[in-house]
Amino acid sequence: MGSRGLVPLQGGLRGAEPPPSFFFLFEGGVMKVFDVTQLWITCERPLGLSDGRAIRGFWGNRYKNRPEFHGHKGNECVYRHPLIQYKVFGGSALVIGLKEGAYLLRAVDDLDFIEIYHEICPVIKSNMSTQHIQFGTSDAMVDYAFMTPWLGLNEENYKRYLTLKRNGLPSSELLERILIGNILSMSKAVGYVVSEELMVKATLQEGETIRVKTGVELMSFIGGFQVNFLMPDLWGIGKFSSRGYGTTKKKASGR
Repeated sequence: MGSRGLVPLQGGLRGAEPPPSFFFLFEGGVMKVFDVTQLWITCERPLGLSDGRAIRGFWGNRYKNRPEFHGHKGNECVYRHPLIQYKVFGGSALVIGLKEGAYLLRAVDDLDFIEIYHEICPVIKSNMSTQHIQFGTSDAMVDYAFMTPWLGLNEENYKRYLTLKRNGLPSSELLERILIGNILSMSKAVGYVVSEELMVKATLQEGETIRVKTGVELMSFIGGFQVNFLMPDLWGIGKFSSRGYGTTKKKASGR
């Protein structure tokens, strides 16, 4: 693929084309078109979902000057939806970027290895591709499945969830409101204004408890949801989406 090093150039990067900014109208609102870039990396040994944290750390150390890769500005966390995410599917790593994240990802150097918890994992194959995707509110409901567990509950919402469960009350409305919040956070990160009411119907059930760091475990959910919104396949929403959790994919129509 050649060298695509991250070289600051008046606030931009050398070796990458700027993301598109075009959009089109549809009945009921405006839908935008953004770039999504995927970089698939296969190492000599298979990787696991839990390696997403280490993969993110590896890229963060490699490009310390760009907070988009690691979510920090100096010693401070950047509290925004991540536009570069790190995942593992079928034993291979996937680094995926949306809009500005796609632009930055196209400028990176080729990799000879990935470091996973101090283990050097040689890269045997990598492939990068870019697509233009439709993003925004839709006239029709779109059916999504979670490909990886969704971590939707913070401490406050977890207490509410347990109270509902304890009292034998349905929790679907709470989870649907959180999903809407996730989509709004994603939209804000790419500069998209949601002008239509979002309608969500969730079909979720409790999954395994996920240990996200030492001493911190979060309840996860599996299943899917319907929403009148188009977003990229293999994109994550919710907590720790930068590490691969909450990754979604559109279901085939008619299923």
